[in-house]
Amino acid sequence: MEKEWKEKVEVEDHEDTDTITYKKLDTFYFKKELSGPGLTGEEILVIPHIFLMTVVGVVHRDKPAMLNMMGKAFNGILDNPKDIFMRVKALDILFRGVVINCARTEFAPKAVCTALKKEAAGQLIFLPNNQYMFSIFGMRNGTADSHVVTVERGMKNVMDVGKVVEVDGKPKMELFRDSCNEYQGTDGTIFPPFLTESDRLQTFSGDLCRSFKAWYQRKSSYRGIKTNRYITNIGDYANDPELQCYCDSLETCPPKGLMDLSKCIGAPMYVSLPHFLDCDPKLLEGVKGLNPDVSEHEIAIDFEPITGTPLVAKQRVQFNIRLIKTDKMELCKDLPDTIAPLFWVEEGIQLNKTFVNMLKHQLFIPKRVVGVIRWLLVACGTLGALGCLVYHFRDSIMHLAVSSESPSVTKVNPEGVEENNISVIEQARGPTKVDI
Repeated sequence: MEKEWKEKVEVEDHEDTDTITYKKLDTFYFKKELSGPGLTGEEILVIPHIFLMTVVGVVHRDKPAMLNMMGKAFNGILDNPKDIFMRVKALDILFRGVVINCARTEFAPKAVCTALKKEAAGQLIFLPNNQYMFSIFGMRNGTADSHVVTVERGMKNVMDVGKVVEVDGKPKMELFRDSCNEYQGTDGTIFPPFLTESDRLQTFSGDLCRSFKAWYQRKSSYRGIKTNRYITNIGDYANDPELQCYCDSLETCPPKGLMDLSKCIGAPMYVSLPHFLDCDPKLLEGVKGLNPDVSEHEIAIDFEPITGTPLVAKQRVQFNIRLIKTDKMELCKDLPDTIAPLFWVEEGIQLNKTFVNMLKHQLFIPKRVVGVIRWLLVACGTLGALGCLVYHFRDSIMHLAVSSESPSVTKVNPEGVEENNISVIEQARGPTKVDI
């Protein structure tokens, strides 16, 4: 298993436009202890030959008449392959590289190598003696991306924080049609705060040249913090009006769940969810051994809604290639003309205990304290208001308590004594004289 460390480098603030520009730097580390039991990265994989099928796909699309020559070229630069599958060590195809022998003097291999050096300089490593090295992530590892990304800082409007404004100084792409060329959403590392269940989060992926819209799925939690879970998928280009502008026409749209990367990376490859999850069922019919599982293969992010902080995220995508059947090449005449999976990757974040505790102590505990104090103040204010009312109307309250409308007092006489026998001593009008 590889651990990926993402970093923003060459960061510059632009206060006049409230934006930041940066480049992306990805570094991969092989973690043997995180791999399967006994796996070292030196295991031999048998997969469709990525380089061979990529070149065949480009030539078949742009110059099909040259397919005959391509067969001769592959015999030279790939040392007479017996089929379209490559048998290669995992670390070689991922990072170290697979040799393409361009030290050939025959016309066909030399012509192909000349074209590769011109058209694929960013994907190949050139060694002495005309030896080229091809790998999936080798050119990205530890190297800053050449593209300069401009995003909003959110100082003037916090709801715009992280929003992609430009790439390489251009306010939109020039690959597709209409709105599909726009940079919609953030760069995926930060999101606006105060998320609600009705919000659809948008992110722009530079690696895939398109924006994705995630929608609210359900309530969730992480390490005692309440979160909202959002999910997304590749979509159905032919039947979703918002995605149809990625296709030249409805007839050229890929099957449901597939995204054509031809215009993005220049190679006829397709992206889907792993194991063709949420894809056209016909794609599963062409491949054995796939078992799509929502819990293992979906794209899901758990957000803390107040700050918009992603606490847990799982971004999973599968790269596929078309096995083109053509009689013009001996290697491809018996292929099933289907979409074959190559590999799938999972990029994710999981906030560790340190950052979770920081979030709790700096946001949630103060928030709870403020909540308790608020209700205490409300209670004290209510009691104070009642006390003031009672004091202000105390005379009226006392008058009501002893009013004539209260029950009358009953006069009680001693039993057996006549009323007229009771004498009343009048008050003496003067002092009484006492003789001693």
